[in-house]
Amino acid sequence: MRRPWLGPAILATLLFLGSISAYGQSNQPPIAQWDIETRNGITGEMSGNGSITVMGDIVIVGFSVSQENMEDDDRWELWMKHDGIWTLLQNGEISDGENLEKTDVGIPINSTGLFEIHLRLFPSSRTDSIDFHADPNPLDLVPAGQLGVAIQGEPLHEGDSLTLSALVHNRGDRTVSPLLELVSGGVESKGSPVVIKPGSSKELETSINVANTGSITVYWAVIGDGIGVSHLLSDSIEVTVLPTQTLEITSVIHDAELDSLEVSVLLSEGRDRELRISATPSISGGFNSQSPQVIASMMPGLQSFSLPVPGDYSGEMEVYAEPIGWSGEKASEKIILEPLFSDANLIGEFTPHGTDSPFQEISYTIRNTGSSILNNGIIEAIWVADGRVISTKQIPEIYPSDEYSSKISFSQSLGGTPGEIQLVYKSNLGTHITTVQYVPESDDNGGFEFPFQLQAAIIGSVMGVVVLLLTILVMRTFNTEVTTTNFGGEGTKNPKDLTTKCSNCGLQLYHSKFEQNVRCPACSTMNTPGRRKRTDPLNSKRISAVQETEMTASSSNDIISCPQCSQALKVPMSRRPVMARCPACKCTFEATVEESA
Repeated sequence: MRRPWLGPAILATLLFLGSISAYGQSNQPPIAQWDIETRNGITGEMSGNGSITVMGDIVIVGFSVSQENMEDDDRWELWMKHDGIWTLLQNGEISDGENLEKTDVGIPINSTGLFEIHLRLFPSSRTDSIDFHADPNPLDLVPAGQLGVAIQGEPLHEGDSLTLSALVHNRGDRTVSPLLELVSGGVESKGSPVVIKPGSSKELETSINVANTGSITVYWAVIGDGIGVSHLLSDSIEVTVLPTQTLEITSVIHDAELDSLEVSVLLSEGRDRELRISATPSISGGFNSQSPQVIASMMPGLQSFSLPVPGDYSGEMEVYAEPIGWSGEKASEKIILEPLFSDANLIGEFTPHGTDSPFQEISYTIRNTGSSILNNGIIEAIWVADGRVISTKQIPEIYPSDEYSSKISFSQSLGGTPGEIQLVYKSNLGTHITTVQYVPESDDNGGFEFPFQLQAAIIGSVMGVVVLLLTILVMRTFNTEVTTTNFGGEGTKNPKDLTTKCSNCGLQLYHSKFEQNVRCPACSTMNTPGRRKRTDPLNSKRISAVQETEMTASSSNDIISCPQCSQALKVPMSRRPVMARCPACKCTFEATVEESA
């Protein structure tokens, strides 16, 4: 018994297998030349939608096959595949010596989707095909500009969020509210509806989390209730998901000078990430305030961050680097903060070069006796007599326990008068000062040298005379007023002034008998007068001068101590005995050589 449906079924199967075989041969040249046009299903005129085919249209398919491509074929069939169903459109015989041409195969479009047209030649069983899509009618949304979707967030890592966006245009005559839908691995994500007015274009966007590494497929589509959407607004993409990025703290350095921690963090290859750098004491209660933290965006690779910490804290701290808004493990590192102290020692020595030299030099040594680095600084040589800076020099950074020695030079603008030069070293840890005695060499070595500056002595003498005359004038005026008042027999008589000597510098002080304590205006020493008796000012000055003249100090090396304030001074052994003056308390004494036992 012959089954009538068996023949068409076999032909459809052969056509399907032949089409698969034809698609698999990517390098096979085309057999036919195709021509497709879309006409309005009602008027029969050319469609005004251009290349867009919508429901209700009629698609006219035409094709031609030349004799060179027939290979002794004598029969042809034209099939259509839609929604998985094969439909025979037309068939016929091929005349010998003539080209195969058909131009009027009409296909009514009653549904949406993909339409595949297949031409098959027999007995060679060769196949050629063409396809087109049909969209709903009315058609509201079409792509605006470039087809497809834009991908944000690549490269992707496990646990990241993949964001897709599509730009759509409303070609219809009504306002619609579409949205973008994503599906991957059974996970579905829908974006928010966006209102699009007629003639306008808007971007639809949504995100989906990727949880597995490797290559994954993400299906996307623009959807909306009752909205006509073009088939070009739905497709799929392939993306690669990499393993989760890692964080690592490579080093933590405590900068005690800036009260900060320099934290070096390594982020594995991938995309930029946001992270939080924080530090907390290992033992609770280490800080009275909130633990410091820094939030920053970091590129892959090694990057350093400065984290402020309390300057007065010492002990163990935990430093953390943790992800913000992305999956990844938190990194941690421990560091012990040690208290930091700073100090420096400055020593200077004047080296005379003679009167014929155009410059003079002072040798100096700076030793870092603390535990912190002395940054680049500056040293100044100041002429104490007038405060003039006579020379300046840059000082490089000095590490703990290291020292820096050099010389600072200045021109012969100071003349031959001895004096004091103050060396001032300024760095990030403060200012350090030392004083150097300037004793220039003279041509006559046997002459007498003053232990003070002659110019300063002259100016001081003139100022002293002026002050003395003003004091006498004021005292005489005061005594005259007192005498005049007492002569009239009115008022009480003021007590006479008493005198006492300062216990520190020996200055003669005047006070009334009602004063219990007297402060010395020269050295600010508070004195308590003993017996309240008037003393002879002239006699006191003589005693003070004798005492100052009799002050001596001796040593067996160039360093000598002031007999009054114990300040360490440098007086060369070759110049002793000589009168020296202490820059601290301003006393003058005789520097001698200590006799060996």
